[in-house]
This record gives sequence, structure tokens and C-alpha cells, in this order.
Amino acid sequence: MTKVFLIGSGPLPDHDPREMGFPALRTRQFLLPMLAAGHDVTLACLVDGRAADELDSVGGVERRVAHGEGGELPYRFVGVRSDVPGRFLTLRDLRGEIAPDVTVTAGPFLPMAAGSRAAGEEPLWVDVPGDPMSEAQMRAFRSGSTDPIHRYREMLGWALARGDRFSVISQAQRGPLIGALGLAGRMTAQAVGEELVHVQPGSVEGLDRDLGPGEGLPDGFPDLPDDAYVVLFCGGYNTWLDDSTMLHGLLRAMDKDPRLHFVSTGGALRGHDEGTYHRFVGGAGGSPHAARFHFLGWVPTRTLPAIFASADLCLFVDEPCYEAEFGARTRILEALERGVAVAATDSCDLTHELSGCSLFYGLPVRDADAVARLLCDLADGQGAGQRDIRPWSVLRERYSVAATTQPLLRWLENPTRTPGGVPIDFLEDYWQELARLQDRLEEVWNSPTWRYLGRVHRLFSRLMRG
Repeated sequence: MTKVFLIGSGPLPDHDPREMGFPALRTRQFLLPMLAAGHDVTLACLVDGRAADELDSVGGVERRVAHGEGGELPYRFVGVRSDVPGRFLTLRDLRGEIAPDVTVTAGPFLPMAAGSRAAGEEPLWVDVPGDPMSEAQMRAFRSGSTDPIHRYREMLGWALARGDRFSVISQAQRGPLIGALGLAGRMTAQAVGEELVHVQPGSVEGLDRDLGPGEGLPDGFPDLPDDAYVVLFCGGYNTWLDDSTMLHGLLRAMDKDPRLHFVSTGGALRGHDEGTYHRFVGGAGGSPHAARFHFLGWVPTRTLPAIFASADLCLFVDEPCYEAEFGARTRILEALERGVAVAATDSCDLTHELSGCSLFYGLPVRDADAVARLLCDLADGQGAGQRDIRPWSVLRERYSVAATTQPLLRWLENPTRTPGGVPIDFLEDYWQELARLQDRLEEVWNSPTWRYLGRVHRLFSRLMRG
């Protein structure tokens, strides 16, 4: 049994949050097999302020998570606010209290940076599911600012300099991360023969089973006609979503077929990308078919099974970009696990592998007419037979929780440090100095003097407004 300090994002699905995205699903994917293998796991779960009801004291609480048929596995849960100064110091203190055999991060961006800052001398597994710099590029594209590129580069640099093993989400992403490790000075003579980067695809296997009984459709779900053909979008409207092509494809299909309805759960991603969702909603609301667009927003997790059961097709359309190529589309797996057909742009390892699957329809990029044609054909019952080449069940085992995490589980049997790298002045010194400066700032923000001054400032501000 290995004592594991797992750093991920939440709230977890079994907490029944209103907002649940890929970071929480990735954390679940790592947590379950480690518990099933008998490891002693403490999960530090990064959550924002709106999930404050999921937070527990730094001392942690014992939780249990459903696993298998009726079983439950115990672990220690610690909620950590991700949106306040001092989060990395909190994790470092927690790691010192636990004294783990290994530290493991799960999910994109913040956990990988947090793990590289919090880990001591124990071996560190860093999960990098999706290329951070490709995501930074799309955030910069949407925001018109270069800030995401600088910030992502800084945090990726910490992870590259400290990690001992790395996991990625796709085979396509493996090469770019190895290249980044070389740039960071980690491809040394001593590391020859070390398999530094492992592919661990996404998995949502057993999600509905582990959540327990569903709650039916949420309040506000539309009363749809009996002959409606329901197209569902579920999840966040992210920076790489091609909202324009998706909207125009839907509108052109609706022009031809009055049975088509679009239902959306999820929405804007706070602090990440809020413009894409509002732009899509505005375009739909200003169209002649506004009454056939139904935006439910973020809904309780336990209502998702009923929502998927009401849908005929899930639709996801991505921009042609590196993020779409190197990443994966876990929301596609969510739909397939529930037996709902998916139409999506064919741009990543997952969609390439699903080509010919009876439940999957690949779309070209930036082709609204292709979207419209497919929707009309499917609503008319055309085209389904010719796609029935390979059932989803043939591929399903490859995307199980156990199969996707085999590299991590094997490593946990005998975790070791990887030989250090060659100092790269223009990168390493810069990153280390930034880390030192941020530590100093967090120490100031956590000090009693700073907290006292903050209370005085808030009091003074209220008095001035009054």
C-alpha cells in the first residue's frame, strides 16, 4: 500500500454539483482505481468560492466513494480554495502533514502547477491532459490578450522542471510534451530508457452507477412535442468551441425541419471563457427559430441521466486548432456511455478511433452545411444503418477507468524519482525566481497583518459608500 497525496479539482460528481466539467471527471478517474488498488489516498480538492459548501477544514474529513456493484471505498478529503492567495502554501503544509510516499496530480492546469510547488522529495506524477500552450493560444484568441500565454508557460515550466512521470490525454499529445521536456532540460543522458510520458485517455465509465438514482428532468426542462428530434449540448462552452459553425448549422437544419429542437445544459466557464456561451445564446435568441433553443444552464448532476435519455443526438463542433488535435473530448464519452449518438468534428485521437462506430458521426471543421445535412438526415432516420459498422461496446473497454489508468497504477507499485535535468538559464532561473516571488506574496497575503488591513479596508469602503 502506498500513501498517496492526490491533488485534483472538484467538486466531485458524487457531491452532486451544479457545475461539473472535465477537471472533476479526471480527478474521479484517478481516485477510483487508486482506492480499488488499496492505496491510502488523501485528496486535496481545488474548488472555487461558489463551491464553498463542498469545502472542509484543512484537517480533512473521511469520505466514501461508490465503486463497483454496491461497494464503497474510503479516502480522506480536503477542500482547498483555488481562488484565494495562499493556495499553494496550503497544499504544501498539507503535504508536510501527510508525509506521502508519492504525490499525484489529476486534471488540467492548476493541479499540475500546485503539485510541482507542493511536493517535497517524494516521487511526483504530473497529469497534463491536453496541451497547456494550445489551450493558452485559444484563450488568447478569445480574450485578445497575451496574458494566458505567459501564465500557462510559467506554470507548465514548474511542472516540467519537477515532475518524475507525466500523463497525457492522447497519443497525439505525447510528442509535444516530450519536446517540452527536452526544452526544459529533462532529456538527459541519465534519463535514457526512462519512459517519462504515458498516454492515459479520459474515462467516465460507471459515472451514472456511482451517482446512484437519478432525479428526473430538472425544473425548467421544456415541454417538447412528441415528434421532436432533440439535439443536446452538454457541458461548458469552451474557447475551442466553434459556436458560429454550430449555430449556423442548427439554424439551416431548423429551416428545413420543424421537428428539430436544441437543448443546452452547462454554459459559460467562469474565469476561463464566458464570451463563447453568451455569443451563442445571443445568436440563437435573435434568430427566427429562437423558440426551439432551450438553455437550461448548469443543472444538478443527478438530473443528467434523464436529460441524456431525452436526447436523440449530442452535437459538439470545435475550431480547427492544436487544442482540438492534441486534446480529447470526454463529453463524447459521456454520451456514448449513456447510449446517445454523437455528431462531432473529427479532429482528435478519440474521434479518429470512433470513425465507423455505430453511435458516432464525424463532421468536417467549419462546415455549417455539413452539420445541417447530417441533422436533417438523422431526423429523417437516414444514414444510421450505414454507420453500424462497429458497435461502441467493441471499444468501450479501452476507455474503462481501469484500462486508462494502468500506467499510473504500475508506477505506484514502485515509484521512483527521475534523474534531474540540465539547468536551462533562460527558462529555469526565470521560473524558479517567479516561484520564489509568488511564495513571498502568498506569505504576506496569509499574514495576520494583511488580513487585519483587509478587514479595515472593507470597513472603510462600506463607510465611504454609506
